[in-house]
Amino acid sequence: MSCNNKCDFSSCSCIGILISVIFGAIVGVLFAFGFIPFIQVATWIAFGLGVLFLILLILGVYLSAVTGSNPLSRCLCKNTSCLLAGIFGTIIATIAALSIVLTPVFISVITLVAIGAFFFSLMVIGIIGFINCIVCRMCSIN
Repeated sequence: MSCNNKCDFSSCSCIGILISVIFGAIVGVLFAFGFIPFIQVATWIAFGLGVLFLILLILGVYLSAVTGSNPLSRCLCKNTSCLLAGIFGTIIATIAALSIVLTPVFISVITLVAIGAFFFSLMVIGIIGFINCIVCRMCSIN
């Protein structure tokens, strides 16, 4: 893949949202049929990754402000809104999921697991898009 203007991938595009919706629906259906037995562990992992990515995003904003890094600043401006939506959605959905017993008996629990999977997928796609943006901008500078 070449690093030029065509490598600008936005995680909040139709493709990113569609992938997240499909992933959330698949996880919700698999959970409803009992094919995800350790959902509590997966929820803790998603919560930990959400907090970690929030810390890394805050660190990136700080480094961008202090150093004035052009690729980092431009990619933060482009991807921050989708990253924050994915990160905060993941953290809030996992806190809600961890506060109840996760058994696939109630539709509300299945929906909560699907929403958490949607936001987790959006967060991961946002991080991938953010890293891709930084690498492409650094590559096009040289």
